[in-house]
Amino acid sequence: MSNSTRKTEPGLDRDAVVRALGLNPDQATWRLIKSVSTEREQREVLLLDHTDRSSFVVKHEARGSKEHSAQMLGCYRALEGVMEGSRAFHMAPLVWADSERQILVLDHVPGLTAYARLQASEIELDTRADVLRQCGAWLRHLHSETSVLQFYGNGMLRRVRRFAQRTRNGEHEAAYPKKFLGICAFMHQLMRAADGAACKYGLRHGDAHSRNFIFGRDGLYGIDPLPRGDGPVALDVARFMTRLGYSFGVERAGERGLAGLNAADWVAFGSGYGQPCQDDPVLHVFFCHQLFNDWLQIPAKKELRTQSEQRRIERILMMFQTLRDQLGRD
Repeated sequence: MSNSTRKTEPGLDRDAVVRALGLNPDQATWRLIKSVSTEREQREVLLLDHTDRSSFVVKHEARGSKEHSAQMLGCYRALEGVMEGSRAFHMAPLVWADSERQILVLDHVPGLTAYARLQASEIELDTRADVLRQCGAWLRHLHSETSVLQFYGNGMLRRVRRFAQRTRNGEHEAAYPKKFLGICAFMHQLMRAADGAACKYGLRHGDAHSRNFIFGRDGLYGIDPLPRGDGPVALDVARFMTRLGYSFGVERAGERGLAGLNAADWVAFGSGYGQPCQDDPVLHVFFCHQLFNDWLQIPAKKELRTQSEQRRIERILMMFQTLRDQLGRD
């Protein structure tokens, strides 16, 4: 998309963004990378090219709040602070931000995402274990400053119970309602097993998955965090591994690891992360809780689901059922 007609999107003055960067709008071109428009949000991600400067990524949330934008800005700065000084691990550099207008401008990082490299590995054009090991190592660096406390999941448990009760009462429609009640019951088991276990707390990326890691010229870059702040860092591991399953499926023929993901994938990720993850009871809770949360986002009626949503719920069911077979207790 070009700005040759000086098009101004609602709430986004493109020329003003270019001027704020100290550049001439007449030498700027724009291209839409991603657009999301729902009842809850309106978000655009654009690539800004300029003849005098390397490219920028401009993120704009037209329906966002100043508070959320400020939280995002704080999140980027906190993650940049942790990655500062590392030769191998980075965040996409934040160049300029305007919390009033919900705009973030980042340096564009050329390179392949971890997702693209994992796709290439499926036809033996890349090394899957190396990609997963490096993503694990990035998270290890982020989680290097943590405190260890005892895990108590009372808040999570209350929320699960509330949804289970609402589903039984017919107040909440869930896809595959009987199986949904099954994951609610299983969450109780996992939380009891993890109660009082050692739990690492620290700064989190919040949305760590293979599309949010870019292999740049001078290292591995993280992008698009969510402002979740400090908390159990197992959330990042659970989010990465569940989304690995959503994107690439579960193992059917080879050696199955936790939740049916390829055992070698768990080993590769864990070697980068610096510790095996499959036997951690806290990780079990967050992995299953991620499945639970993602289940809640799927329309109850099949005819209302997109192909992507149908594929996701099928994989959620497969991972949940395998996880229950592996970890279930009477």
